[in-house]
Amino acid sequence: MTPNNNKTVLFVFSLSATIEAERKPLFGVSKKNVSKEFFRLLNKKTLQIAKNSGVDVVWIDETQQKGKTFNERYANAYQSLFDQGYENVISIGNDTPNLTSHHITTAIKTLSHQQLVFGPSKDGGVYLLGYTEKAFDEKVFRNFSWLTSKLSNELKDYAVQEELSFSVLETLEDIDSKKNALEFAYTNQKSTFAVYILFHLTSVKTKYENNTLDFRPNILLHSFLLRGPPSQ
Repeated sequence: MTPNNNKTVLFVFSLSATIEAERKPLFGVSKKNVSKEFFRLLNKKTLQIAKNSGVDVVWIDETQQKGKTFNERYANAYQSLFDQGYENVISIGNDTPNLTSHHITTAIKTLSHQQLVFGPSKDGGVYLLGYTEKAFDEKVFRNFSWLTSKLSNELKDYAVQEELSFSVLETLEDIDSKKNALEFAYTNQKSTFAVYILFHLTSVKTKYENNTLDFRPNILLHSFLLRGPPSQ
């Protein structure tokens, strides 16, 4: 397929639903299939949002990630896409239910005139991170405090220190634990994800039973490229 004119790629950096359920048994260790189904739903929505962005999309799960540590795997994913000729690389995860196409298109537009854009999570991490090729420094990238509450502030401080032009999107909540899941559910009760969470974690089942959404996604979510990389 013809690459997008601005040579931007969006990649989803995540784990498969099976591995996510093993590492994050949100609904209890005895209900890993419930957690697995939940992450399948998140993956399905994330894929739909990504495809609506209008740019090339790559899904990178554990079968495609390269490196011994998270830092290495994440940095390698960015560098590999820049090496393919992309000028702007944006990543998202699969654990932010309130992420919308608007957040992504805003990030895409931002990188047309700025060097860095990120969306902070309530826990101090980020749910979206976009770089221009000129601003990306793989060595520095690997040394950020990934998977900690320091990350979003660290990115901002780095951008200011290096005089990089940047924008910060609105703060969203990601789901990494049972506590996160319930907090999200009670503050977003109209969401189908909230319905699923409340059904499996509380006695609130009426909404779920009346909901007509088909909770049977069966989609292959291994690494794939929906469009070709830009020509060099």
